[in-house]
Amino acid sequence: MTKTVKNTPPSNDLRRVDVTAPPSHRERDDAYRNVVAQLAPRWRVIVCKDGIQWILQRKEASHGGPWRGVSYHTNRNGLLRACGSLEALHSSGLEALEALPDCASQLAKK
Repeated sequence: MTKTVKNTPPSNDLRRVDVTAPPSHRERDDAYRNVVAQLAPRWRVIVCKDGIQWILQRKEASHGGPWRGVSYHTNRNGLLRACGSLEALHSSGLEALEALPDCASQLAKK
C-alpha cells in the first residue's frame, strides 16, 4: 500500500527564509550566471552564452518580465557608446565596463 503525499504549505520555520535561484544558463533569466554589470534596475550587460559578445539588455516592464537584448557588441567601445546613447550608464556601471577587455573574445582567453 502506497501513501499519497499531498502538497502542504511550508513550515513556519521556512516562511521567512530568502530563497535565491541557482545560476541559470538562459540569458533572459534574472539569475543568468554571466552578468557583467547591473547598470540600473532595468538595464544590465551580460556575456552571451558562447562567450563571444556582450549583450546590453533591458528588463521587460511587466512584473516578472524577462530580460531582452537591446544591442550586441564584440568590442568595449561600441558597448560604451550604446550604453551612453540609451542613457543606461551610471558611474558604478561605467567602472565595471571600463574594466572589460577591448574585445569580448578576449574573455575566453583569460
